Amino acid sequence: MIAIASLFVVALAAPPSDAAAVPDPRRAASPDSAASQALAVDTDELERILRESPLGKGLVPVAGGLTDDAVAEKAVAASPSLQIKQEAIERAAARVDQAIVSFLPTLGVKASYSRLSKAAINFGGGASVAAVNGPSEGVAPITVGDCPGGQGQCALDPQGVPLVITPPFKIQIPLNSYSLSANLSVPISDYILSLAPARKGTLAARESAVFARDAERVKVQTDARLAYYNWLRGVASLVVIEDSLERTRSRLVDAENLFNAGSATRSDVLRVDALVSSQQSAIADARAFRKIAERNLAVMMNEPTRAYDVGEDILAPPPDLGELPSVDDLITEAQANRLEVRSLERAVDGTHQNIRATRAQYYPRLDAFADALYANPNQRFFPLSPVWRASWSVGVQLSYTINQSLRTKAQVRELKTNKRELVLQAELMRRAIAIEVAQAYHDRERALAAIELSTRGLASSVEAYRVASENYKLGAATTNEIIAAEGEQVQAALRAVNSRIDLHVATTRLLYATGRLNPK
Repeated sequence: MIAIASLFVVALAAPPSDAAAVPDPRRAASPDSAASQALAVDTDELERILRESPLGKGLVPVAGGLTDDAVAEKAVAASPSLQIKQEAIERAAARVDQAIVSFLPTLGVKASYSRLSKAAINFGGGASVAAVNGPSEGVAPITVGDCPGGQGQCALDPQGVPLVITPPFKIQIPLNSYSLSANLSVPISDYILSLAPARKGTLAARESAVFARDAERVKVQTDARLAYYNWLRGVASLVVIEDSLERTRSRLVDAENLFNAGSATRSDVLRVDALVSSQQSAIADARAFRKIAERNLAVMMNEPTRAYDVGEDILAPPPDLGELPSVDDLITEAQANRLEVRSLERAVDGTHQNIRATRAQYYPRLDAFADALYANPNQRFFPLSPVWRASWSVGVQLSYTINQSLRTKAQVRELKTNKRELVLQAELMRRAIAIEVAQAYHDRERALAAIELSTRGLASSVEAYRVASENYKLGAATTNEIIAAEGEQVQAALRAVNSRIDLHVATTRLLYATGRLNPK
């Protein structure tokens, strides 16, 4: 490198006599030069320079290209996690219906047939004799005389009335039994103690599921937008590196010309060539990153993987948020608005109501009942006979199971544990939200400050590279200088575009963190 510098000094000190005086391009970078004054431009001019650069031209939105809104909309429509949350709402709604139905009066009907074994009830094997008139004094209690009508002889009572003789008494049990019955039970104690808290608990659980579904929708939209911006980083990186490769290839031609002229060494040519190879490798990495990002977007939107075109002006600022309050006020706003917290709060309310409903099982149970029976034979009628008869009964019943209080105590203890766990989860969510809001807020402030600085840095690095490349063509700059200038321009271009993407990302995260993306 010392030899190259010596050659540069000799060439500059003793130019050919027939050559025109060559101005030193290094003077273009001096503080008093016109180029330095040209860099002192306003923000609009810097923005124009950026848009007219290869980076700005490579990120020009295309009609019909992909936008963050389109990605968010398609991701919501195709999100399985959102469908899972929707099913949770359906499950909670079903539990509301179950709770209401469980308190309705219980009405049951039953039809039955039974074949019974043979059975007969009798009261002895002899006959029974009965007299209409009892004995009187001086008269025989029973006499024998002519039967009424003059046919045969009969046993007569004292008044001459024939005695009545009955056969042995038996009760026949019907062997076929048919019955139709209906019963109605009204849980009076449940209406008094359990109905209101049970209904409130299930409704709170359903509202919690709705909040969780809406929170998942906002999260899916936000994740889709962030994935879109991540894809844009890959697109921008590829544009920057491809533009850098074109410049480096031009410098490689310059290095070979200098080598042929004896103003550069073979090492200088090889170093520039190595830079070309390094940039080609970086392009391969950038293309792989872009393909991965495109596949990620395709998976989110549930569509075939394809190459997407940029449809959004990423260099334009995101929507203005107006005058933002302090970080503490934003945290308070977020903790009040975030749907995840509201979902947990409703879950806590629902669990509290379930505790109230379960405690009702400590008390005796009071039920009113009514039964109707249409049977053949009907057991309410004696003696039993194979005839269809109807009967009914109504009443109230007070019951208490001794072991039920022990089970209820364990259930209440479990529900209280669940409630405390939900309260702690809500507090953990609030703390995480505070960190999330603070990080998004400061990231946005940092991105706003970085945009102007990175744009100025890009303009300066572009001018510095122009000066270095002109010097290099004339042999007045070393290979180290041109490589360093190229690297600075690449880094400045990446910072310029990443600062704008960072602003979009930070704004999206801040809107999400503060709950300002909640559905109306």
